[in-house]
This record gives sequence, structure tokens and C-alpha cells, in this order.
Amino acid sequence: MSEEVFISQYVTANKTGYEFLSEFYESTMQTDSEKIYVDFTWCKEFDANLSAVMGAFLDKLAYDGHNIFLRSPKSPGVRRALSRNKFFKAFDLETKYEDRENYIEYRRFGVSDTSAFKEYIGTELIQKKRFPKCSEKAKSKIIESIYEIFANAVSHGGCNNVYCCGEVHTRDGRTMLDLTFVNLGRSIVENVNKFLMGKGAAPMSSCETLEWAFVEGNTTKSIPGGLGLAILKEFVEMNDGTIQMISGDAMLEIKGKVPTDTVLSKWFPGTIVTVEFNCDDEKEYMLTDEVPDKDNLF
Repeated sequence: MSEEVFISQYVTANKTGYEFLSEFYESTMQTDSEKIYVDFTWCKEFDANLSAVMGAFLDKLAYDGHNIFLRSPKSPGVRRALSRNKFFKAFDLETKYEDRENYIEYRRFGVSDTSAFKEYIGTELIQKKRFPKCSEKAKSKIIESIYEIFANAVSHGGCNNVYCCGEVHTRDGRTMLDLTFVNLGRSIVENVNKFLMGKGAAPMSSCETLEWAFVEGNTTKSIPGGLGLAILKEFVEMNDGTIQMISGDAMLEIKGKVPTDTVLSKWFPGTIVTVEFNCDDEKEYMLTDEVPDKDNLF
């Protein structure tokens, strides 16, 4: 018995795109079919960094015993994007497109792949020609901050893998570099509210739990720490970039100092974090102990 699942025409990093992805997960997880054909034929736009989400879903289906087959899109743009970031290659779909500087390779990291993950962030993100200029100390701080996302997924979410990929693209006349991290562990909504209720505090709304996670000093760990998101938020704010977080039925987008909350109609079974860096930023970033009299410090 087999089942065919069609990818939407437009899968982009917005409310509609995330709701489609959550619906895709919900529907495919309920199937008893041995073979699942994931059909990209009519997809006209698929943000390359969201390959991390789709890859996490397909791995879960394969782990549950389904045989997964991908059908290539007719759109040259979608085919090119999902080939150059090696997403299609990861699922045995042959392509002829070569790698490009504009794509961050699709990768899966196990819970013990600490060194490999840090190396990936260094080579695939920080060393990109278009990444904002930073001192070596600032680069190390950013890597450690991003690593905190990986560590949180493992320790808080109880997941087996973390998925990553990204791309450089033009949006609203600006060149932006997107990097997405995905895990299918426990949602931030569940973790934060379990932690708060354990302390005798009232539970928060889904969107409030995501905002709570970005506040410096807030952590559900028994040992204080977890400053990764707060530091990353500070850097992206100065860089005029964007951070998106999707977990459960909540979506938080931070542009500058303005957070925007959105309630999703579908529950996402884990957490997505997308960091969008502004490549047109001409500032050079340093830590405060390097040059204490400049503005572009964090």
C-alpha cells in the first residue's frame, strides 16, 4: 500500500508555510502506508533553509518503518535550491547542480556530535564571505551562542537529532543569510510551562513561553545558564536581522527590538529556530573587552 503527499506550491518562512509543514507532519504520521511518495512536482517556491524541517519529518517517517520516495519539482528554481544545499542528495534524489557559496549544506547532527556541529557553524556560516564582519572573539561568541540552541534541543527537548541548513537570498532589496535549526523533541511551550508549574507559578500562553526563552537568565535547566538565545538576539538586533522561533502552536518573530507573536492553527511537534543575518551590514563587531569605546559591540 502506498500514499502520495503533495508539497504546497509555496512553502516559505511565514505563518502559512509553517502551518503547511505542521499539517504535512500530522497527516503523514497517521498513515499506515508502507510507501510514501513526497511529490514536489507542483511546488513553485520552497525556502531552502526549510529543508531542515522537511528532512526531520522524512527521517521520522523512515524511522517509523515507511519507505520514502521523493519526486522532483518541475520548477528549476526549487530543484536548484534543494539540490545545491544537498537536501535532495540526502534522500537519494540525483541532481546535476553544483554547490554554491549561497547555500548552507543540509546536515543532520546526533546528540553526541558536539564538535562536528561547532565545526559546521564555523565553516558553513561564520566563514561565509557575506557573513557580517566580526573579530575572532566575536565569532567564537556567536558560535557558542548558536551551539546553545543545539545543546538546548538535546537537553531540554530530548530529541535524537538536530537538523540544519540555510541560504543567502535577496529580500526587500537586502542580501540576507538564513540559517535554520530544527528538532522534533518536546516543545518549548511544554518545557517552560512544566518548569514554571514545578516552581508553583502559573502557566503561560504558548507565545509567552517563547518570549520567556529569549530573556537573559531564563532557563529550565537546574543549573543557571542558557544565555545563547539572549546573546544571539542582541547581535541580530544590532545587525538589523531577524530571528524566528516556532514551537508548539506559537510563532515568535523578532525584528530589531520588536517581537511579533502569532498563534498557529497547527501544532509543530518540536522547535524551529531561524536566524537571518543582514549581509549588507558594513559594521565590524567586537566584544566589549576588545574595543570598549565603540557602538557595534555585544
